[in-house]
Amino acid sequence: MRTKRFIVASVSSNRNSFGLTGMILIARDGEAWQVGANDLNRNAKGTTVAVPVRRRRPDFSHLGFEIPERLPSAPPAVVDEVLGSLALRRKA
Repeated sequence: MRTKRFIVASVSSNRNSFGLTGMILIARDGEAWQVGANDLNRNAKGTTVAVPVRRRRPDFSHLGFEIPERLPSAPPAVVDEVLGSLALRRKA
């Protein structure tokens, strides 16, 4: 099964009415999504997640993420900033 890697760019500090925490995921090519996650499936900011791709679309439900919403693609400068902060964390 093919996968696509996304970086968790941000994690909401609050929850929606269903108790889900929002996360923004950005891929190296700029593809961006907002998903909801419960406490068991939530990832920390800077985490890389491999999302299965089915029918040319990421299958977030496979990872327990809910209510995926496609966002406008992130500009290259934003992708660089997210990937740069991840590289700094790895060195620390």
